[in-house]
Amino acid sequence: MRHKILTMASAALFAVGALATTATPAQAEWPDQQITFVVALGPGGSADRTARAVAQHLQEELDVPIRVINQKGGGGHVGHTYFLNMPDDGTFFLATSIHPYISNAILQADADYSLDNFAFVNGQWTDVDLFALNAELPYTSLDEFMAAIKENPGKMRISVVPGSTGYINTLQLLEAYDLSADDVNIVTYESGSAARTAAAGGQVDMTVLGADGSVSIAEYIRPLAIAANKRVASWDAPTLNEILAKHGKEVAPLVGSMRGIAAHATFKEKYPERFERFTNAYEAVLKDPAFVADLEKQGIGAEWLGPEETTEIIKSNFEVLERFKDISK
Repeated sequence: MRHKILTMASAALFAVGALATTATPAQAEWPDQQITFVVALGPGGSADRTARAVAQHLQEELDVPIRVINQKGGGGHVGHTYFLNMPDDGTFFLATSIHPYISNAILQADADYSLDNFAFVNGQWTDVDLFALNAELPYTSLDEFMAAIKENPGKMRISVVPGSTGYINTLQLLEAYDLSADDVNIVTYESGSAARTAAAGGQVDMTVLGADGSVSIAEYIRPLAIAANKRVASWDAPTLNEILAKHGKEVAPLVGSMRGIAAHATFKEKYPERFERFTNAYEAVLKDPAFVADLEKQGIGAEWLGPEETTEIIKSNFEVLERFKDISK
């Protein structure tokens, strides 16, 4: 009888093992239904174009249809909330400007969610600011220009757009050199185009604006630094922290709009193998030379940062936005 009981128990364990074995392929086959990308901004913009381009190729990599829907309103807040209320099983992803819109909604719109509710997959296309001088000025480095500010407080003029990342990065730059906003004349312009024109024409000494947008005035300005964690191909300039390292200083450079993808944090927790598969598929798509070339033709970035670096940038930038939130309004 004892042998029979053991035999029956063994059979039961075998059955459980068989069920577990059959469950693994089912997970490996994910996804088995349509995926939806939620864009928290309107159609036709840079975030929307990025999401649709990625969806078209990622659906081939995952072998499942991916549709893109727009849920705009409240500076992204409407779309973020809509996404978080959708199933967290991997059928919905937030494919939008994941930064700074989520952070701004938390800080400015009293959102009932936090950064911890999102599992950031990748920041694919990020705007970064360029610190650039009018080319006619004699200063050849950021250190030289900052020394001139100290020697002539209140004289040097810097153009920015109100509430922009350039404005905040300017304040961080001044702090790093033990200066304040009173030591310079910060001139605000309602558009980046006007602020660039002022720098190119010599109405101001320096401008702090998007690096990509400043390419059009390259012959009229001298690049001094990039507000990013690494250098960019379009400008021969060191990062701000490369320069500050010589002085034993470091800042968290505030980046501009980061178009990319995020999942539910609970999706990553409950289905880590699915999150990993999605991440690997997204990375594979962005490392396809033909697709990257196609994105470049459309003026769309194709950088792979990965979950860890993307999350680190967003969280460190959140602290900066929180500290300067009053000027972002």
